[in-house]
Amino acid sequence: MGYFTSLIQRKFKDVAGKRYDTVVREYREFLLTEEEARIPEVASILMPLDYFVKEIPPVLYETLSTYEGATVSLVYIIDMEVIRIVEDSLDEAVIQDFKQKREAFGEELLKRAVSELEAAGLSVKSRLFSGKKYENILELAGEHDMIVVSKQYGASTTEISPLSSVTLKLAQTADIPIIVY
Repeated sequence: MGYFTSLIQRKFKDVAGKRYDTVVREYREFLLTEEEARIPEVASILMPLDYFVKEIPPVLYETLSTYEGATVSLVYIIDMEVIRIVEDSLDEAVIQDFKQKREAFGEELLKRAVSELEAAGLSVKSRLFSGKKYENILELAGEHDMIVVSKQYGASTTEISPLSSVTLKLAQTADIPIIVY
């Protein structure tokens, strides 16, 4: 018998009588199962970065360092939709300058993050590419045990919307654990 089952039986012993099954069924979504209560093994962490992720808090590096032996895969994704909009409205020289600035920003952010993650004792891989942020992250998530994503990933946040739409969508649809920082 699982811990939560025994907890419910003790709580509703002599009180709920035959309503035990009803109570378990109605409150199941509020109770963790034994599988959910176990801390998952994390050997591979996906950490997407983009233009909107300006800073990574130092406390995140400490948190990730608790996953001993884990490899962090940093990916900086340049949004192809933004590139298409720029291509439709500006000339070739401006487009190239825009792309170069985005790539330089991405390389600098990756370099800083790699340095700090390695200083925290983690193994790190990094890569920079252009694509569709949400779709690419979902594809890459299949190869990892956890996603660590900024609340500003994909768009800036506001007082009304403390999470970007991409981060919110990832949190709602990913099949693996997510840390939002």
